[in-house]
Amino acid sequence: MNKFNFTFIFSIFLFSLLILKVESNSYSDSLEIVAQFNIIKFKINSTTEDCKNCMPAGIKISSDGTIFCSFPRWYDDVTATFAKYNKEMNYFEPWPSIEMNQRYKKSDPSGINSVLGFEIDINDTLYILDQGKIRDNAASEGSIKLLTYSLKNNSFLKEYVFNSSIADPDNSFLNDIVIDQKKKIAYISDSGIARDKNISHYDPGIIVLDLNTSIAHRILSKQPSVFPDESFWLHVEDNPVKEDNPMLAGVDGIALSCNGDTLFFCPLTGRMIYSILTLDIEKAIKENKLNDITVYEGFKKEASDGLLASSKGNLYMTGIETGSIYISKEIEQDLLRFDYKNFEIFKGNTTTMWPDTLAMKDGYLYFVSNQLNNFPDKIDYLNPQNGKYNFAILRFKVDDESYLKGCSGVSSEWGPGSIIIWICFAVIILIVLSFVLMGSNNQEEVIDKHMNLGIKDD
Repeated sequence: MNKFNFTFIFSIFLFSLLILKVESNSYSDSLEIVAQFNIIKFKINSTTEDCKNCMPAGIKISSDGTIFCSFPRWYDDVTATFAKYNKEMNYFEPWPSIEMNQRYKKSDPSGINSVLGFEIDINDTLYILDQGKIRDNAASEGSIKLLTYSLKNNSFLKEYVFNSSIADPDNSFLNDIVIDQKKKIAYISDSGIARDKNISHYDPGIIVLDLNTSIAHRILSKQPSVFPDESFWLHVEDNPVKEDNPMLAGVDGIALSCNGDTLFFCPLTGRMIYSILTLDIEKAIKENKLNDITVYEGFKKEASDGLLASSKGNLYMTGIETGSIYISKEIEQDLLRFDYKNFEIFKGNTTTMWPDTLAMKDGYLYFVSNQLNNFPDKIDYLNPQNGKYNFAILRFKVDDESYLKGCSGVSSEWGPGSIIIWICFAVIILIVLSFVLMGSNNQEEVIDKHMNLGIKDD
C-alpha cells in the first residue's frame, strides 16, 4: 500500500467518523411528545375538573415510570399543586391526596401549599419542596418546608420546616432542589423574589439542609452570584417577557455533579452560571462564614430555568429564550472550567416554548414546556396560538442518566451511533498499525538489501 492510498483510505474513514459523530449527537430528530394539554385536568373522585390557572412546572419520574408534576399556586383555584400523571386518561391525580393538596383552604399549613421544585432519588424517596405561599400572600408559619415520602409504599417519612431565618415568609421563593444521597444533604435554590417586587427587598440564596440532623444553613445570601441581573430584560422568541418591566428572578436552576463535589447554579434573570465546591460549603458552615465561599463563574448563551447534571459528567440546561436545551460535555474534564462556546444543542420551536424543569429516565431527557412567558393572560385554552397545544411533556434520547445514579463515565445504554463510532475508531487504529508495520518491514528490506550489496550508511 503506497502513501497515497493509505492517506485516501484514512481520510475516508475519518470523514465517515465525523459524519457519524454529528449524526449520533443530533437530538432534533428524536424529540418525542409524551403528553400534550390545552388545559390541565384533574381527576377528583369520580369526575374531572379543568384548571385554567394550573401550569405544569416541575417534572420527575419514579423508578416504575410514573410521571409526577408540580403546579405552583401562583394564582387562585389551583386544584392541586402536586400530582401524578395518568397517561391512559391524559389527566392528573392529586398526590398523595386531594385533601393534602387543599388543606390550605382550612388555614392548615401542614398540607402541600405550593410546589415548584421536587426530586425523586434512586430509592424512590420523594422530596417535595413547599414554597408555602399562596399567590402573593405571605407564607404562614410552618408552611415553608420540605416533605419526604416513600413511593414504594406511598408512606410519609419526614417533615423539615424552615424558620424565618432560613426562608423569609415575605421574600423567599423556594425554587429547586438536588440531593446528595451519600452525605444526606439537600441543596435548595431560593430565588428570593420579594412579595412587593421591590428589588431592594430581594433575598436570594442557597439553603443547605442536613437530612439527618434537620439543621439548615443559608449560604451566599444576597450575593452577586445568586442575584438577578437588573440590566437583563428577558426575551422569548424576540418578544419581551412582561412588557411593562423586566422579570427579575434570582438563583433558579441548581445541579449537583455525579460525584457530589460541585454544585452548579444560575439566576433565571441573566446569562451567567456559577459553581462552588461542596467541600467549601462544608468549611463555610463549620467556620460560620456562610457567605465566604469561592464562586467560579461562567457565561452561557441563553437564560436558563432548569439545570441537571448527569452520571456521565454532563451538564444539561434549558435555553428559555429560544426554547432549546444545551448539553455541555466539557465539565467532565474540569468541573471548574467554564467554556460553553461548544455546547451541543437541541434546537426547539413553538412546541418547546419555555422549557422548564429537567428529568432523566432510561436514557431519556424529559422536560416540561409551559409557556410561562405567556401564562396565563396570553394563553388561549380553546385555540392555542403557539403550537398545537398550550403545555407539553417532551423527551429525547441522550443515552445518559441522572446524577443520582453516581458517576458512570460510560453510557449504560449504547445507541447504534455510539457503537458504529467505536467500530470506526477500531478500524482506523488497525489501519494505522498496519501502515506502521508495513513501513517497518520495508525498512528492514532496505537494510537487508544494503547489507547484501555491501553498502554502508554514513
